Amino acid sequence: MEVRSTGIVSTGARSAAKPMQMSNSPLSDIAMVSHFNNEEIRRTPVHVTADLLRSVPGFQVDDYQDGGIAQGIGARGWSSESDGNYIATFIDGSIRNVYSGILNGYNDLNPLIPELLGGMTVISGPFDARYGGNYASAGSIIITTRDYVGPGISVTGGSFGRARALVTLGRRLNSHASIYTAVEGLFDSGYRRNSVTRRINSFTKFVDRFNERDTLRVTAQAYITGYGQPYSIPLSYIQSGRMSERDPRSYIDRGANDQYTLNGQFEHVSGNFTLDANVFVNKTWLTRSTTTGLPGTTNVQHLYLDDRYTVGATVDPYWKFRLPNGGSWDFKVGAGTHVDFARNFHQLGENNVAYTAAVPGYYGSFLNMNRFTEIANGAYASTSISPLRWIKMTGGMRYDDFMYSVNDTRYGTGGISRPRVAAHTGAPSIKAALAINPVPFWTGFLNYGQSITSPDANTDIPVNSTLQPSKLGSEEAGMRFDYKPLNAHIQGSAYVTIDSNEIGFNQATLTQANLGKSHRSGYDADGAITLIKSKHAIIDLQANYNWVRARLVSTQTSFIPNVADWMAGYGVHATFPITDQKAIDLNVTHQFIGPQPLNSARTYTAPQYQRIATRVSYTDARLSNMRIWLSGIVFPGNRFAEDEWISGSTIYTAPQPRLTLEGGFSFGL
Repeated sequence: MEVRSTGIVSTGARSAAKPMQMSNSPLSDIAMVSHFNNEEIRRTPVHVTADLLRSVPGFQVDDYQDGGIAQGIGARGWSSESDGNYIATFIDGSIRNVYSGILNGYNDLNPLIPELLGGMTVISGPFDARYGGNYASAGSIIITTRDYVGPGISVTGGSFGRARALVTLGRRLNSHASIYTAVEGLFDSGYRRNSVTRRINSFTKFVDRFNERDTLRVTAQAYITGYGQPYSIPLSYIQSGRMSERDPRSYIDRGANDQYTLNGQFEHVSGNFTLDANVFVNKTWLTRSTTTGLPGTTNVQHLYLDDRYTVGATVDPYWKFRLPNGGSWDFKVGAGTHVDFARNFHQLGENNVAYTAAVPGYYGSFLNMNRFTEIANGAYASTSISPLRWIKMTGGMRYDDFMYSVNDTRYGTGGISRPRVAAHTGAPSIKAALAINPVPFWTGFLNYGQSITSPDANTDIPVNSTLQPSKLGSEEAGMRFDYKPLNAHIQGSAYVTIDSNEIGFNQATLTQANLGKSHRSGYDADGAITLIKSKHAIIDLQANYNWVRARLVSTQTSFIPNVADWMAGYGVHATFPITDQKAIDLNVTHQFIGPQPLNSARTYTAPQYQRIATRVSYTDARLSNMRIWLSGIVFPGNRFAEDEWISGSTIYTAPQPRLTLEGGFSFGL
């Protein structure tokens, strides 16, 4: 038996993409596609789940150091202060973005348990007909969980009082069915005061392969977390010594997020026909309180509640055919529905209690007590044809339809209003791509894709019931180089994206705002190669770089805030076999994030900063695949720039610790 890690050759997390292949897998998309398998995920140093995306070219991750809220995820010129709402995310077939949530498209990856992930595929840009609909402005993330995990345990401890335990129990029921359950417990005091996070997270998966053609997968998850909210504080207060960088904005701000999810997937494969079907039910109770404004002044709390039930279903058949001349073509269609029954409240208050109508502060411009139903229906059709071995063409179209029933109470310039609105809107989007592979190791491609963002039931529909979804179009030209003898993979692309209705996020008020038409252009590049492969060592190197120019069309000097001008990084993964059962693994990634404007005039900028993450582990397959590891995250220079934003002329920041250490051990898994 070989050590699991010695059988892994680093692929730069990108080698699995096959743009010339005919398949219903997103790995066959004609686009910049990045893929991470379970082993690559597990050896990545992670403080928050969104850290898994840091090595994807063009992706900018912002750790808010703010308890259990969604982290900032930006890509291809979209802001990292956006909670990832520009990236459509699917877990086991169902979309996980929150429709008309605290932020429209709110994208929280914290419920994911990294050890249970089977794979993660990232498509840069809105180029996939199935996964590139609503919220896919910057791209799509497709995550699958492992079908089976045996009995195991993992225990972790780290800096700032962090303690985590994961226990798994798995059983093979018979030759074709299995079930496992995982329970995760987390306590983290956090780097800053009032940032304690407590979490209980359970996940169960049942799989039954009835026969060679049919597979049923059912998952159930209960995610319960509570946390403090230190929020951001003025950078000038830290620099002047008026506040410690570890001080919170408020000692009483809190948050909680309880989610209960049931998901079912059915897959039928018969020759060149595949049918995927998915149903899901989700219950979410999310609360949050934040105190805004300058410390030392009298400020009220902003209190948020998102209480909803979500149900949905999708059906996705796929056919593949052979052409008489040896070529091939395929055809995929799909349809789905996503229904939210929600209460979404934004009120002012004190001491985590909302004001009542008897308090003058109740009638503030932020008052919004909305009860709504949102029904999102979507359908798509896409076909690819490869008349010759070296050419592949793809074309597709989808239509997304949205229906709203809104029962709102809000405060405006005319006082209290209670709009009761029924609205119906929708928009088509198209996809087209061409790939050529004239020589075995080189592929070139061209892409065009559109994506839409649905109107928000909280901020848009109550004031404009005829509002259409905003639409963007993105053009891309790229290439891919694959040389198997050296396990070398290089890909890169240049793109231009025009958005008809740029939506910005105001951190000071935690609200969205329409910024008008926007223009983005840039390029992404990354590569990986195996430098050494012998019985004594396997050493892989990967690197990436991206540059972006993001502007509002109103003026070429109007910048889109919180978008880094450029990002670069490199990583080294080394495996040193001791015996055929034991090995030492080393993983190092070093990121450079360029300066980013904090306001549209670029009179304020966040400086360049660096982040280094390392992980060293020892594996012994004889002892139930025992692993012992130590990981560290270092900010060698500026520690404030990762999360900086501006309100008026005041720059706010959530400081990162200089050094974060974490160590642990596991058996099984």
